[in-house]
Amino acid sequence: MKHLSLFIALSFLLLIPLNLSAKASLHYVNFTTEELKNIQGHYSTVYGYLYIRVRGKQVNTRYNGKYIQLIKKSDGHYYPRYKFLWVFPIQIGNMSFSLKRTFRGKTQIVMHEKNISRVVAQKFIAKPIPVAWKKRLGTYKATRIKGNANIKKVRLAIQNGVLVSFTNELTSPYPLVAKSDTQLTSPSAGHNNDRAIKISMTKHAIILAFESNKLKLIKQ
Repeated sequence: MKHLSLFIALSFLLLIPLNLSAKASLHYVNFTTEELKNIQGHYSTVYGYLYIRVRGKQVNTRYNGKYIQLIKKSDGHYYPRYKFLWVFPIQIGNMSFSLKRTFRGKTQIVMHEKNISRVVAQKFIAKPIPVAWKKRLGTYKATRIKGNANIKKVRLAIQNGVLVSFTNELTSPYPLVAKSDTQLTSPSAGHNNDRAIKISMTKHAIILAFESNKLKLIKQ
């Protein structure tokens, strides 16, 4: 019993600093039907690929192995939280998010943190994956041709019907869309295309390029 009490006390102490960061004056409100319709889908983000799913009135996603729920508060912003020990709801930091529509009709996610707002994600439509690229799924050894990227391994896989690439041991992939049977590119995250990934099939190898880096991929 002593151990149980200590465990509960420790759990409570861990909750305090995280809960203090929440805006106490705000209260929870429901998502509108339009918001639920707009938010579900595939996103290219500055942190990788996300699929935001709507189940009934709940909005959730998975990132870096964590199951994250988005809740809405009375300021109109969405706040990410996860369940500590699968029981206690914890708000993640001081960040919040809102949706924005571009003049071209693209849905973007804006992150608000420390009085700074910036676009961190943009929704994209998943296109059918060509058979040629389905045959190339798997792990590749990466050899640097140009630049200083420390990438030793690249894995091509499919998540939620989207072609994605993992680098090294990272669990957060980047989304890719097929331009042809020999070319892949990452959809825009909405802010700029500096981190755009391009994968091209040449006569003898697959070449991955981003920023000023270029790598040769050999299937393992």
